[in-house]
Amino acid sequence: MGKTEKYSYVHKQRVAWGDMDAFGHLNNVMYARYFENARAEYFTDNGLWKSPTHVEGGAPVVTRLEFDFRRQVVFPQTLEVTLEMSSVNSRGFRMNCSFWDEKNECVATAMASFLWVDFSTGKPGRLPAEVVEYYKG
Repeated sequence: MGKTEKYSYVHKQRVAWGDMDAFGHLNNVMYARYFENARAEYFTDNGLWKSPTHVEGGAPVVTRLEFDFRRQVVFPQTLEVTLEMSSVNSRGFRMNCSFWDEKNECVATAMASFLWVDFSTGKPGRLPAEVVEYYKG
């Protein structure tokens, strides 16, 4: 991991006062939430699911999540959370993510692996064709 690359999809994320920790900077767990916010918006904007609350046939479930933290973030800031889908197979995909502050400095990088799970069976399912086709471009 560790690439400080800006990816093509950009989500703007405001840091809330309640996102801070006792040391006065952004709590590390919030980066995972911000990544999730960006991913949900990415899937919605690109038509890769009809609705995150009404998923038919399954949905992506996180199987691995890694972060590298580079700089402190404090309230009030707005971060750019950038994403790309970096690989796809028949049952899942991987996404890269980078977080950029208002000075255009990379404050964190992340990688997540996802497995497509069929919620009706509780087992891994096949990645929908629209996700595979989107990735192929």
